Amino acid sequence: MFKSLGGKLAKGCAVALAAASLLGCTLMFSGCESKNPEISVNIEFNGEEYSLTYKLHRDLYSQTVAHYIELIDKDFFDGTVVHDFQSNRMVAGGYTYTDLENGDVLDDLTALDYDGATKDADGNVTLENITVWKDADRNEATNRLHGETSVNGFSVSEGGLNNKFGVLGTYSYVPTGEKTNVTFKQSSKDDYGHSEYYKNSTTSMFYIYTSTSSSTDRNYCVFGELADDESKQALEDLLDAIDDYQSDNELDSFTEEHEVAIRDEFVSGGSYEATFDVPAAKVVITSVEVNKY
Repeated sequence: MFKSLGGKLAKGCAVALAAASLLGCTLMFSGCESKNPEISVNIEFNGEEYSLTYKLHRDLYSQTVAHYIELIDKDFFDGTVVHDFQSNRMVAGGYTYTDLENGDVLDDLTALDYDGATKDADGNVTLENITVWKDADRNEATNRLHGETSVNGFSVSEGGLNNKFGVLGTYSYVPTGEKTNVTFKQSSKDDYGHSEYYKNSTTSMFYIYTSTSSSTDRNYCVFGELADDESKQALEDLLDAIDDYQSDNELDSFTEEHEVAIRDEFVSGGSYEATFDVPAAKVVITSVEVNKY
């Protein structure tokens, strides 16, 4: 059973409230988007399920939140896996297994078709939230996300979110040596800027921060935090279960290094190498759902 029922209960309330408020939104001709949407990230590990409810910060990182909600609405993350279990975060949102039950954790790790979900048959970007273009004249839209990060010159006047236990952040493996410039839309004002591609290279990957030590990271945008104590407890239970799995199976490490080539049309050579710390047992994102827009 779920370690937290917060996500399911919140979703049920959201459905009822959405039906009740739909007419009001229509008559008022005003948007019903909240400053702080809520989502549920449902995770399965070793036969147990864990539900994490997140409060997202559209009030601070509007483009980032819009991008991930658009992907959630496409059911993009359902059936994906944690492919990189690092010492202070677990990275997901980019890979799955064609056979989630029997697939080999290394040999059968499969990249998601992000382009297929965000482009049409002619290669045109279908995302509503377009924030990055190849060219200065903005004729060639991309399906990448502008990095609302300090390394990209983005700042929040009242102070932004930092890494702390359980937060959600954007993630990319693009090497910082990729200096090709792109054009991006600034979220804080109706203007455009230019910076290196690696700063604006996010697709669908995200991380859940698992360390209890706070930190800052200029390269990534932290855009969500655990919404309640039940979700914090569920994440702690998941991490305890992972520790127990390693101990019970007498593993020296819960992860194994795996070298992968990541295809990317925007980098020189069309791909780059990355190293994942792949979990010895599958950590599956069974579903991600919006509870409140």
